[in-house]
Amino acid sequence: MEVDDPAVVDVIQRCMVARIATLSSNGRPSINPLYFIYLNGHIWLGTADWTLAARNVKADPRVSVLFEVEQARADQRILRISGRACVNTDQKVQRLNERLSARKYVLTPGGIRNYLMNFRLLLPMNDYHAQSAEKGLACVIDVTPEHAEFLNAV
Repeated sequence: MEVDDPAVVDVIQRCMVARIATLSSNGRPSINPLYFIYLNGHIWLGTADWTLAARNVKADPRVSVLFEVEQARADQRILRISGRACVNTDQKVQRLNERLSARKYVLTPGGIRNYLMNFRLLLPMNDYHAQSAEKGLACVIDVTPEHAEFLNAV
């Protein structure tokens, strides 16, 4: 199935979390859930360059990304997109990713409500981000999709 198929794009746009499947340098598989944005046919997953997902992408650029529409439990399909990825630490890319992610995850009625309900968690979250910054750089795992297919979740 083509990646730009309307059914594929519809599922990507309705999903909130993507699961990226990567391989380590010795071939060990790993799956990590990450927030993402879909931009100009690319899937951008925000993380840090020291994480397992980023290290694995550096070791082997072949990835699969799984999407399941969380709000539509009746839809039992899982979208799997296979492609190649790279780790991008460019500051302009980071700022664009942060703006688009804020628009998708925070600057919505549900996002604002969630932040207000969990306000007490913001300080510990800031501490976590400060510690992450000491370990390495923020990055975007930039996935260039090559193939898409729907799988049955059942």
